[in-house]
Amino acid sequence: MEQQQFLYNMENINTAMQNVQEELSTGKVLNLPQDDPVAVSEDMDLSAEVSQVSASLSTISTGLSWMNATQTAIQGIISQLQQIQSDIVAALNTPNQSQGGLAGYAATVSQLIQGVYQIADQMVGNRYLFGGQADNTAPTTYLKTSPTDTPQPIPPGAGPSSGSRSYDPFDDSQASPPNINYQIADGVSVRVTVTAYDLFLVQPSSTAPNLQDTLNNIQTDIYSGNSGNLKQDLSDLQVNLNQVINLNAALGARIQRMTAAQNQLTQYQTNLTDLKGGIEGADMARVLTQFSTDQVIYEAALQMGAQILLPSLVNYLPS
Repeated sequence: MEQQQFLYNMENINTAMQNVQEELSTGKVLNLPQDDPVAVSEDMDLSAEVSQVSASLSTISTGLSWMNATQTAIQGIISQLQQIQSDIVAALNTPNQSQGGLAGYAATVSQLIQGVYQIADQMVGNRYLFGGQADNTAPTTYLKTSPTDTPQPIPPGAGPSSGSRSYDPFDDSQASPPNINYQIADGVSVRVTVTAYDLFLVQPSSTAPNLQDTLNNIQTDIYSGNSGNLKQDLSDLQVNLNQVINLNAALGARIQRMTAAQNQLTQYQTNLTDLKGGIEGADMARVLTQFSTDQVIYEAALQMGAQILLPSLVNYLPS
């Protein structure tokens, strides 16, 4: 009976040492479900929540990268349009303008307009930045980039779907093409795109042409030297420029919203990780103390057993 009790106690001590040793090696108190079923269940729930938050953060990061690239490109378009505006004003305000001088302004303005369309075709990876849901199609294929150009029809996904309600590029709630919305939380989505359709094909008002038509009118009128029409073009361009600036401002507001959501989710993820670590993480100071204590107990038990039990028992004990 003494031998059986001694071996039973030694086995318990050895098992306890193995558990503590595993905690030391893994840094966790929850290594198997049987360690603490209730805590393991809670830890699994936290792991699922952390995984969901990580997925949302990845989506936000991707969306912010796209939106920041879009904002940089729009600022380039604004700069080009302002330069076009400046050149038209200079052409109109130069008295007794020679035909060669007008031709020089016309060539300059034409180059600037083509620069605007080059920005419209900007790509991120293999996707067109302003393509909307048709991001595999270059916007200039369906934009009239010059008065003599014959563009292709607008592809599905690049503009509002036929039969949809009146399209508003500032209405983030519209789910029809060409909008692309990223879901960043349950029931929360943010529009990440500004499309070529928004920039060039949406009329800013019922009395002003869209930007595409304004740019074509400018090219036609500056080459023909029609100063009367150029004055109207200049007025239209200002209205179009204001719309582009407003689109950029709306994009900036969405970037701020996404950034705020990113900061909140990052903090939430940190809190979840800390809570998860508190459940599964081992108190290393306590574990080291426990392991030292168990070693002392184990060695003392071995010495005691060798003294009080029959000598033959020692043959069965670890050396």
